Amino acid sequence: MSTFIDFSGTDGLPDTSELESGGARILHHGFSISGSLQQVHAKWSLLAGTYAAPEQFQVHGAMDGPREAGEAVLRAATQAVSALRDFAAAVDAIRRKRLEFQAEAALLDNECNGTVTGAAVPAVDSQAALRRILLQDKADQLALELSTAEDDCMRALADLERSADAPERRGL
Repeated sequence: MSTFIDFSGTDGLPDTSELESGGARILHHGFSISGSLQQVHAKWSLLAGTYAAPEQFQVHGAMDGPREAGEAVLRAATQAVSALRDFAAAVDAIRRKRLEFQAEAALLDNECNGTVTGAAVPAVDSQAALRRILLQDKADQLALELSTAEDDCMRALADLERSADAPERRGL
């Protein structure tokens, strides 16, 4: 009796080091944008002591919007990195479990075929069938965990887009 466990629901797991390095690049650029706009705002604020006119408050505050936008970019980058790191951690856990379950499946297959040295072949095929069903259930659960992790990450990233649309658009 051959034992086949379908692990296709977790085939092609993403490379978590790419997720981590991509997140690091996002965060780097978020800091860069925010820092640059903070510097421009700081330099622009020097006008406060030298520029006096009826519209001076408008001129003095002209860089407030871009500075706040830079801060929002940094917050969004931080949240995106958090979503990617959470997803990477979930993928790593799924990968470890998958390898463990594949080893279990190989052992079960060997037992069912009587190729395990020194191991007794199960006397009753129903025991092997039950173990196979339970192992397939574990494999299916892994696929569900992956789908949930993907959905959670996508939802977190989509929330960034929605929150970017929410604030009042001014100064840009």
